[in-house]
Amino acid sequence: MRNRSRAFWIVAGLTLLGAVLRFATLGVQPYHHDEVVTASRVLRVGFGHAMDAVGFSESAPPLYYALAWIWTQVAGNGEWGLRSLSAFAGVATIPVAYLIARELRGARAGVLAAALVAFNPMLLWYSQEARAYALLGLFCALSLLYCVRALERGERRDEKRDFVAWGVFSALALATHYFAVFPLIAEIVLLARRRGRAILSGLWIVALAVVLLAPLAIHQMSYGHAEWIGKFSLGHRLGEAAITFAVGETGDIIGRAERVGPALLPLVLVAAAFALLLWRGTRAERRAASVPLAVVATTVGIPLFLAVFFTGKDFVLARNLFPAVVPLLAGIAVALSAERARHLGAAIAVALVAYSLGFCIWASTDPDLQRPDWRAVADHLGKAEGPRATVTWVIGEAPLRWYLTDGAFQDKPSDGAIQLKPSEGYDWLVREVNFISLGQAPPPPQRLLGPHFREVAYEKAGELYIRRYRVAGPELAPLRLRGLNNAETNFRNNGVLLDGVGPE
Repeated sequence: MRNRSRAFWIVAGLTLLGAVLRFATLGVQPYHHDEVVTASRVLRVGFGHAMDAVGFSESAPPLYYALAWIWTQVAGNGEWGLRSLSAFAGVATIPVAYLIARELRGARAGVLAAALVAFNPMLLWYSQEARAYALLGLFCALSLLYCVRALERGERRDEKRDFVAWGVFSALALATHYFAVFPLIAEIVLLARRRGRAILSGLWIVALAVVLLAPLAIHQMSYGHAEWIGKFSLGHRLGEAAITFAVGETGDIIGRAERVGPALLPLVLVAAAFALLLWRGTRAERRAASVPLAVVATTVGIPLFLAVFFTGKDFVLARNLFPAVVPLLAGIAVALSAERARHLGAAIAVALVAYSLGFCIWASTDPDLQRPDWRAVADHLGKAEGPRATVTWVIGEAPLRWYLTDGAFQDKPSDGAIQLKPSEGYDWLVREVNFISLGQAPPPPQRLLGPHFREVAYEKAGELYIRRYRVAGPELAPLRLRGLNNAETNFRNNGVLLDGVGPE
């Protein structure tokens, strides 16, 4: 232990702090929509069902879901158990970031890269998400590490081992998320240009993964699961991606307007880092930074090009650009380690790391920066005393249904909460209607409810408010689903969740 370098112990400490950030509040926030899809639709039965569900329910490859199914057999599918797989992947990415930047420009750049990864708010968010992104980030980082080693070390005895490792981790990244193909394109170009035919010892593994995954990808595309992305303006999504890279998910994904203000300082500091590289960096330092930044440019640039020039191929979204985060932070670390701007680079680095850590702590303790608390809403609503309808954000229907049914989705209306689309083809008979809003919202017009319903309660559940209406007497009253979607809930769009009721 005495022989370990100072850098080793600093990175070990940063990894420990990163683990504390990720695990300390891992089960505090309730599941969000996509996490419930993972926990219920994909992982709820056996392994065969999980793999089959990936084909019709997801737009991603099966590796994460296979690992998550195995993981939950031990850890369970509660918030802490299922998310812990992502948390471990997020923690493991910290020392990998150190190794990438150390290969590029030495231990000083490596330590800074580890600090930036440990305290990046976006990486923290997805390390606490029961989805594939943290695992994707880890495999893409490992792929970049062995790409850099193959590029920087030149001819040596274990050169082939680097290429094979690069091929294996690239294939694993592709098997986790299809968007891993974009950083992989940059790495293939870099390796082919500098190392020529030596790349073939790892490239065949990547090619095999592409061939095996192609039929599944084509099948999943036929369902159009990602078509909703193009309904939002491209400019809005690009701005959202920049904010998310700086301060994590603070807007659309949690039903709120994007917080531009908190992202301004880190974005300015990042711009200052690259200006410093251009102003004071040596040719070798710029060359070192160009490798991860080329990966960033490809990961963002190709999806942007497809979105602009190919109709129906617009998939630009902050979390789809997730493979660019670690390379970007590695490039920043190299920029801030420029020898001819040592003190200024150190000052910018300290400011950026301190701000990111502070924002991580803020986001971990402030409910206004977290997922809506559907668990608290379910606790307030309790078991239905009769048929009822709940009107809220359409993205909130799945987690609310999860917590109302104790994590077990029911298949029949008489068994529990069901999700339905608005229809004017029939009336639904209910005894109670609940409106869940983000913050306080005005009561719905009586015409949306009809004359039978009276307000009986107005309650607060975290950042959400519950306005409850019931029918006076034992009878049931008809409910028009389409009209209820026009109620004001302060969310972008509404859905209706129906408990224990059938149409008449």
